[in-house]
Amino acid sequence: MESSLLEKARELLNRNLLTTTLSTVDKEYNVNVAVITVVEMVDDETILCARFGAEQTYANLKETGKGVFMVLVADEQGKKDGIRVYVRLAEDLTEGPYYERIKARLQATPYRDFPLKNCLVFKITGIAPISTLKR
Repeated sequence: MESSLLEKARELLNRNLLTTTLSTVDKEYNVNVAVITVVEMVDDETILCARFGAEQTYANLKETGKGVFMVLVADEQGKKDGIRVYVRLAEDLTEGPYYERIKARLQATPYRDFPLKNCLVFKITGIAPISTLKR
């Protein structure tokens, strides 16, 4: 994958912005989009995600294993930027080093009072800019 896209993905995902979403689909192609704000891209291939809600998203991931993180940002002039990160669910953890790592990250957010249900471990399958429009 292109190194500039990897770095942009890491920078935006690790900011835990309110504009971070995870889109999923079930086997019947019903789409779900959830706001997911506690994530960490730990290396060029792996994203950790705290799950303390998002029941339909979780069900879809267990069914198909596929998702797309999207982070959208805009400057004061309305110019958009962001990233799309395509992922595959690799692990669903309730203990261990990754679980403790994302739990600590959750504790440093306004969502600290929600109990952590799972640490979802994703493998990155692709990265794309937020927009592919060319001038």
